[in-house]
Amino acid sequence: MRSGILIVFIALLVGCATFEKPIPTATRTSETVEPYFEQKAVGESAIMTNQALKSYREEYVHATEHKAFAQSDVGAWSWKSNRTSIRHAIDNSLIDCQRNNKRHEAEHPCKIINVDGTWAGER
Repeated sequence: MRSGILIVFIALLVGCATFEKPIPTATRTSETVEPYFEQKAVGESAIMTNQALKSYREEYVHATEHKAFAQSDVGAWSWKSNRTSIRHAIDNSLIDCQRNNKRHEAEHPCKIINVDGTWAGER
């Protein structure tokens, strides 16, 4: 009788054990991913990080002219304002962005996304 109870108890324990079924991962081909990344956002939606967006909204928008905002595809960013020319603003923001993007600059270089309030895709 004890062995029968032991067998029933073991059967219940084994039956109650959870079995985690692996969650299938979607396989993506380059055809499904590439069009998404090829579509470049214009405007505030182009800004990739919350910190950059906050800086853009609270400071860059109100900064004096001759300003430029640079960003890389991995999220490094910088902006400069109050320069003697647009060219200086662009150069200075790119240099600073590149400093923040040292690890990824070769593959994902910094690009200008806004100059004096005009988005790169709007020109």
